[in-house]
Amino acid sequence: MSQTLCAINKCKRISRALCHCCNQDICLLHLKEHYDIILAQLNPLTDEINAIDNRLIAIDIKDLIEECRKQLEEWRDKYYKTIDNLFEQKYDELEQMIINKVDKQKDGISLTRRTITKLIEEQEASQQDINLIKTEIHQFNENVNNICNKNADLHSVLSSTCKTIDFSGIKSPIIGTNDRYLLFHQNLYLCLIDYNFKIIKKLPWHFERIQDICWSSTLDRFILTTETCGICFVHENTISLDNANCLNNEKFHSCTCSNTSLYLTVDDYASAIIEYRLLPSIEIIKQWKSPDTCTNDEYIDCIRYNNDRLGLVIQKFSENILKFELRSVKTLDRLWSVQVNIDLKPYQCGYCLFNDHDWLFINMSSSCILHITKDGKIKEKYDYNPKPYNATLFGDNKLAILTESGVNFHKL
Repeated sequence: MSQTLCAINKCKRISRALCHCCNQDICLLHLKEHYDIILAQLNPLTDEINAIDNRLIAIDIKDLIEECRKQLEEWRDKYYKTIDNLFEQKYDELEQMIINKVDKQKDGISLTRRTITKLIEEQEASQQDINLIKTEIHQFNENVNNICNKNADLHSVLSSTCKTIDFSGIKSPIIGTNDRYLLFHQNLYLCLIDYNFKIIKKLPWHFERIQDICWSSTLDRFILTTETCGICFVHENTISLDNANCLNNEKFHSCTCSNTSLYLTVDDYASAIIEYRLLPSIEIIKQWKSPDTCTNDEYIDCIRYNNDRLGLVIQKFSENILKFELRSVKTLDRLWSVQVNIDLKPYQCGYCLFNDHDWLFINMSSSCILHITKDGKIKEKYDYNPKPYNATLFGDNKLAILTESGVNFHKL
């Protein structure tokens, strides 16, 4: 029987094992040599790993990150300067705003003082002149009180838009809300926006301009007053439209709801206010007419319900007079009234509830917003850009303002 020799050249020994290193049959002597070669490689590897470990031990971490620290300090200094610059900018804006307000009041006071001097010199004063001057002095006093309120202007300087949804094609300058969605009219659609600022539904709308929108939690639907199709109901789940035939005897303009009633203003001078019961079916229960609502030459442009009160915006176009009034919802008795002189066309304003039972009036013509306190004082006027159309509270901490270019959301 023949035996296989060792595969190593010139070795005459018989092979005893298969070497896995070289994959050859070799003798025991060469097998030991191969094994010794492998073991000999371990000592240098041990030396290398020990050298690397010694390098890690020798690392000075503070020295190593010194350059990075310098870069971070430069970054910090840069943004400290940015914050300082922003602070100075906002402080300068606040200072300039107060200066402008003071100067504006000084100019008005100087004009009124000249008027009084002229009336004294000419001895031609009438009771109407006296009443007008008293009104101006009262307004100056209110304006100075507002200026002296140290917190009055802080919001207008520091407030910012937390979200903007840009779109064109606003067909009706009105916006409505419930506790989940905003509803507005864009191009040929009614659109619903959720709390994530997403348009979640669109309903084709083939009717004319929407005059007003309110939400009824009792009916669980939006109520719309329109130019041509009377009163429409929009269900948020299906966004289907129903026409309320029982409400089509009048042409309505503005609407608002309590838990039990729907209040509608008639679209005409000497505007009437009609109250409808919501359940078990919509039925008229009360109607107020001029002069209880307004005079024959006045027009109710907006009606809003809050806490057993009705907020009214009343216009007298012949004299460019605008009145904000708070009425009792049960008797329509006037609780307070504030009047301003303003050149405003019909359907060019919005009115909504604000924090702490205050009110916001949106003047589309002059792109401004008036803040009216719950006791009927004009607290502040805010110039707003882009041009505001309307506004509404959205949830617990947002104010949504419909503008000519979309919807702006502000944190309260």
